[in-house]
Amino acid sequence: MAPTAAGDATPAITLDRITVRFTTERGTVTALDGVDLSVQPGGFVTLLGPSGCGKSTLLRVVADLIAPSSGSVRVLGGDASVARERRDIGFVFQDAALLPWRTAQQNVELPLEVGGGRAQPGKRSPRELLELVGLAGWENAYPHELSGGMRQRVSIARALVNDPKLLLMDEPFGALDEITRDRLNEELLRVWEETGTTILFVTHSIYEAAFLGQEVLLLAARPGRVRELVPVDLPAPRQIAMRETRAFVELVAHLRRVLETC
Repeated sequence: MAPTAAGDATPAITLDRITVRFTTERGTVTALDGVDLSVQPGGFVTLLGPSGCGKSTLLRVVADLIAPSSGSVRVLGGDASVARERRDIGFVFQDAALLPWRTAQQNVELPLEVGGGRAQPGKRSPRELLELVGLAGWENAYPHELSGGMRQRVSIARALVNDPKLLLMDEPFGALDEITRDRLNEELLRVWEETGTTILFVTHSIYEAAFLGQEVLLLAARPGRVRELVPVDLPAPRQIAMRETRAFVELVAHLRRVLETC
C-alpha cells in the first residue's frame, strides 16, 4: 500500500465540527452535524453509511462546492477554496459524464483545455494517464465504444490530469456489475499506490469500503454525524481473494454491526 505519512505531517484534510444545514420548503434540514475528520497525506479513507447520512455532502464541503453552516475546513494546509483554485482537487462522480463527441484521450484533455494549459513537464500526459488506468490502445475510442467500466477509467484519468493532491470519489463504481467493480477496486488501489494521491471515497458497499480504505468513516443519518472511524489493518498488496480471509470477514462483520446502530 502507499506509505503512511508521518504522524506530525500537516493533514491533507481537516474537518472541525462541520455542520451543514439546507433550507427547503419543508423547513431546515441538517445534513451534517458536528463532523470531525483528519486525513493524512497519501491516505485512503472510505465513507460508509445509510442513505441520507451526508456522505456526498461531506465530499462537496471538502471540494469547496458547499459552504458549511458552521465549523472549519482545511484542505492541503489551507482554505478549501485555495486548493480548488489551484486545481489540487480532482472529483470522480458515479456517472462518468464523458462528452460523446470526444475520444477517450480528448475527454481526458478537457480539463487542461478549460484551464488554458497543458500537462506540466514531468507530469503524466493524458495518454500516459490512460495507460495508467489500463486503457492503452483505447485513446481514440469514443464513449459509445467503451464499456461502463472503461468509461469510469477514463473519468479517473481525467480527474488525475491536473495532478491533484486530493481525489474525491462519489460512488464511482456503484452502477457497475460486481465483476467489473471488483476489477476496478484492484485497479484503483494500484493507481493510488503509483500516484500517492490522497483519496476520500464514498460507497454504499461494506465490502468495498473495507477492501479499499486504510480507514473507514462510518456516518449515522438524520442528521449526518460520525459514528466511528475504523482503522483497517490488512496486508498489502490487497487482492479480491482477501475477502475470504478471517481478518476481512471479521472487519466486515464489525462494520455491519456499527451500521445497524446508525
